[in-house]
Amino acid sequence: MVTLALREKYQNASNALNKLSNAATIKAKHLSDVVIKSYSQFQEIRYQSETVPDIIMHSDNKKSNLKESGEIRVAQLLSAILCDQITEKSNKLTEDLEFGSMDLDLRSEILELREQITRLEEVVQVQTKLANGAPVSTEGIKNLQKKYDSRIKQLENTLLRQEGRSLTITALDATQKPKIFGKGKFIDNLADLVLEQGKTLRASAGGYISMANLYTSLRDKVPDIKFSLKDLEKACKQLTKQSLIEGISTQSGIKIVEFTPVSLGKDARSIFNIAVEKGYVTIEEVMIHTKWDQQRVTRVLDSLVNQNIARKVSSLDSGDQYYFPGLYGDDDW
Repeated sequence: MVTLALREKYQNASNALNKLSNAATIKAKHLSDVVIKSYSQFQEIRYQSETVPDIIMHSDNKKSNLKESGEIRVAQLLSAILCDQITEKSNKLTEDLEFGSMDLDLRSEILELREQITRLEEVVQVQTKLANGAPVSTEGIKNLQKKYDSRIKQLENTLLRQEGRSLTITALDATQKPKIFGKGKFIDNLADLVLEQGKTLRASAGGYISMANLYTSLRDKVPDIKFSLKDLEKACKQLTKQSLIEGISTQSGIKIVEFTPVSLGKDARSIFNIAVEKGYVTIEEVMIHTKWDQQRVTRVLDSLVNQNIARKVSSLDSGDQYYFPGLYGDDDW
């Protein structure tokens, strides 16, 4: 979990500051006073941070959908980065105190450490207010994200890989497109999501997914991210240019995202076009529309079933029906 990883970073920083405090006490009183105050301040921040709930952007529990979850996520990652910096600087200063010469430069570095701790305090305060639904300016968080943008993405990807989850879009405002990344970066991140979601949908719907179905399923997966069908189409076109998917086609007025090179012959495309209207067909319906004999219709439908594009469902009331989950999803049957 992200919380466990963040707490570990807080613990590392706390241990490093405690070691620095002991070293400074031995070396010089005027330095130890500054470090002890820094350590006390950090302990208060650490206690405060433990009251902030962990926000899991990929949680299957859709009830955990805080409005500002994207901002809290950014604050969490910034906290982790600042803790790493505090740990690194504390260890360096401890080494300087134990083996190096004590001078004004060392005191300046300790004061710089205090600034990092104060910056962390501001991040945690914003994080706490957001979690409690209190109004707060996130300008400081935005400025820090600009500074640590690449490190934020790197840390987030590392944590998500450790948790076995797919990538997401980290947004300062989870309800809007993240302007800080720029339009191009937003589409890049959205394309990553499309590719991940495509892997899931292909297992149940083959390589043909309607744009509308892809949009709905993606919105369900990442409810905090606001994007339009136009954004989704741009992301799909970008994946096509990169040869990561086959492309977008239009079947009977419906846009279809072709994730894999599925071989659909003329007969299969004819049946697919018939299914577009309501998401499924019967053998009889296809025979009426195409004037084919039953053997030909059954052969083509079986081929579509083998490619996972169609799914055969039999019942006493309706007989055999062939559903195309890529068109409208497969939750209802």
